[in-house]
Amino acid sequence: MNEALTVTADTSVRELVDLLLRERSDGACVVDDDRLVGVVTTMDLVFQQKRVHLPSILSVMDFAIPLEPPQRLRQELDKIAGTRVAEIMSDEPIFVGPSAPMSEVATLMVERHLTVIPVVEDGCLLGVVSKEALLRAAFIEGDPQPDG
Repeated sequence: MNEALTVTADTSVRELVDLLLRERSDGACVVDDDRLVGVVTTMDLVFQQKRVHLPSILSVMDFAIPLEPPQRLRQELDKIAGTRVAEIMSDEPIFVGPSAPMSEVATLMVERHLTVIPVVEDGCLLGVVSKEALLRAAFIEGDPQPDG
């Protein structure tokens, strides 16, 4: 399980995009007082009406090399400056509990086309299971629970 990137429903989409690019993440959990209220992913950005163009980035070792001019990203971000996460997030997120087996998490990821799955206990967000964490658990660490 990884620490979750979190935003609020009032976070601007511009701030969200900056966060996702900086952290090289596919998504963030939307919280209100540490309670999960939604999930927002890069696919939510792609499918929103305003059609944000996420720049192509080449990842070499630990470096991210943009394949398009930074001005293009800025223009696209300027189009959505007023949009809030609440307008594009999934407000009925799929999540698992801390004792969910990795096989259940993997099945959810495949069947629902998810890239991150929040881990929630008693309504509070504990973290997320990402594709990378799932692969690490399956092939490097065995088959531990999400909190392993």
